[in-house]
Amino acid sequence: MSLSLVSQEPNPQPVRLIALFGGVGLALALGSFEGAGVQAIFPYIGGGLATSSYRALWTLTYFVVHWSLGITLMPWSTRRFGRRRVFQGAVWLAAAGSLIGAFTHNLWVMLVSRAMEGLGAGLLVPLSQSVFLAATPARRHGIVTVFWSNAMLLPFFIGPAVGGWLATTVGFHLIFGLTVPLWLVALWAGGRGIRETVVLPVSEAPSFDFLGFALLYAGLMALQVVLDQGEQHGWWYSPFIRDASFAAVVCLYLFGWYEARARHPLLQFHYLRRRNYVLGLMLLSLGWALFMGWASILPLWAEEDLGYNGLWGGVLLLPVGLGALPMSAALDHLRGVFGLRRLASLSFLLLSGAYGTLSVHPGSALSDLFWPLLVLGLGVGILFVPLTMIIMSEIAVAAVPAAATTANFIRVFSANIGVTVLAVYWSRGSARASNALAAEISRYGHTTTGPLDGLQRFLVVEAHTVSLDNLLRLSMWLCLAGAFVAWFFLIPPRVLPKASAHSFVEETENESG
Repeated sequence: MSLSLVSQEPNPQPVRLIALFGGVGLALALGSFEGAGVQAIFPYIGGGLATSSYRALWTLTYFVVHWSLGITLMPWSTRRFGRRRVFQGAVWLAAAGSLIGAFTHNLWVMLVSRAMEGLGAGLLVPLSQSVFLAATPARRHGIVTVFWSNAMLLPFFIGPAVGGWLATTVGFHLIFGLTVPLWLVALWAGGRGIRETVVLPVSEAPSFDFLGFALLYAGLMALQVVLDQGEQHGWWYSPFIRDASFAAVVCLYLFGWYEARARHPLLQFHYLRRRNYVLGLMLLSLGWALFMGWASILPLWAEEDLGYNGLWGGVLLLPVGLGALPMSAALDHLRGVFGLRRLASLSFLLLSGAYGTLSVHPGSALSDLFWPLLVLGLGVGILFVPLTMIIMSEIAVAAVPAAATTANFIRVFSANIGVTVLAVYWSRGSARASNALAAEISRYGHTTTGPLDGLQRFLVVEAHTVSLDNLLRLSMWLCLAGAFVAWFFLIPPRVLPKASAHSFVEETENESG
């Protein structure tokens, strides 16, 4: 989540507020839908682009990479061009990417379109919260934050089902085609609603960190090549993967070194020296990465191994939304009752319980997964607000925009790590189990043809499911460790007098440190 320091607008008109929240909120939701709409249909994308389901997963990971990069562009671009023009530019970029994606049948062109969509969506995440808070009085910032977070998260819960329905009825390309007119509606309404800010002259505007952005982009893209193609090439046994890994390490190291010395850096990593900031960000990234990873591979498992189509693979995730949305809407009240540290610990306990009880087998029905996924939704619904406030609790007000930009970049990119790592280890675990089962069959002198084909297929599905089940148990222990860290190592934020206003968090928690 992004937290921005904003100036209050005087008495905005009701009509402009409707256009603002309707247009910008729609754009924010569309940006999330561009990522969530493909989560349950990787086999369909692979077929439409003449590639494998594993490579089709790149359409999500490349989107997330550029989504995180877009966040880094927002602070400088709004100072240089103003909020309205940045909003319009982000929407045009995302709409153009969607238009290209609606017609292409080439994987590499699709990845270019996903990069455009990701950059536009990334700009909209912090920009939308900034304009929402600037247009409303301070007493309504709580409900505005709830609206903002739900507009961003709702597509992750219903988007896979919508994308699955479109893929199974008219084709997955319509996922992108239908968003184009909606982007234009958001452009018109948001442009009318956003009050333009003062734009600095070229001579006074801070210079853009071109070298830093180039190093960051090169490092992340090299890292993405390693993550996406490492399994295919045999990881570091391959000279290609070794070269890409070396490039990623060098570029990212140079980026960190340069940012520490740049006059106007894209990201500021010195905040990672603060205890609450680094621990809270690690926990938030862990929870988000695991959720995004499972939201991608569970539908893929249901479709490839259980035989469900894309629609039911997307419906699989609806219980997560049923739990997350009411919980996130109630957090403004719950944080005053339980306190931030307790809520953060509770979130990871719920996530751990969900992964621990989410038992899968080749005969699983969707109804068997309903209650664990509902509990998962409760944990995800609690995850963001307490940890975000804890992350910002030691940050001075003037430093909140820079600290939030760095935190958001790391949190968003962690989703990419979660999706890729879970997919890789699921694939590797499945391959090991399949080879062992095939060797067991060959001991009896049979081949995998004739009447044994059905048995072979069952054993392959069994191997995939065993690997998935092992990853669920690992996720359970990771989240249990997260609950332990949240309870024993996070420092509950304390209130400073409101007159001094040196701390972002302005609440008292009746709990011991």
